[in-house]
Amino acid sequence: MDAGALRVRYITSEGQEQETSLASVDGRCLAEGSPVRIPPSYVGQSNYPGLFWSATNGGHVWYESLLELTWLWLADFDPRVRRITAQPFELAGRDGERDRTRFPDFLVIDEHDETRVIDVKPERMLDKPEVRASLNWTGHAIGARGWRYEVWSGAHPTTLRNVRLLAVARRPGIVPTSVVDSVVAACPATGTTLGELERSARAAAMIGNPRIAVFAALWRGELTCDLRAPIDARTLVRAA
Repeated sequence: MDAGALRVRYITSEGQEQETSLASVDGRCLAEGSPVRIPPSYVGQSNYPGLFWSATNGGHVWYESLLELTWLWLADFDPRVRRITAQPFELAGRDGERDRTRFPDFLVIDEHDETRVIDVKPERMLDKPEVRASLNWTGHAIGARGWRYEVWSGAHPTTLRNVRLLAVARRPGIVPTSVVDSVVAACPATGTTLGELERSARAAAMIGNPRIAVFAALWRGELTCDLRAPIDARTLVRAA
């Protein structure tokens, strides 16, 4: 597939609509732009659109379904993600004998300044031939541009609950960086339980509520734990 033959329409950060070839468009420009399409909201609709406050962006990101909201929680938690954009562009081009137009769900820029495009689809939808054809075409187009493309269909419920629990400490200023650094330094190289780390932080008078400091360190990726099991005082935490 020739990325130069595919057209991209997007909205710049200044609110200007632009159109160019997929081969020419810059991922960072798309990431810093505005959504090219706002999810509709109307009485009786079956999906649940809304706005998600992203600590990664320091602002709101649109979502069109609860599954997209789940993806946003996990992307916001991922320390490798540097920017998240919803509905970043309209992609149009030929697919065999027909014209095809797509609005990918999300675009992210990672720690290496690489671009990744994500479509969020429930697993039950992936068995439908038209859905598969649409996603396959999008994947080939994005791959031709040299970007990564993913189709995401969900996460383990416990992982999501844990991420939302840790999110109480995600906003800047809730826990001073110096306190987070002290909590990370207090964690033994072999790891320790969350409860033991809390006791160490309390004994050293680092913070009145040491659990929120541990959560902040986990959210920032400076400590790590198994997110597949419910987080409690027995959870083993280690330096990342």
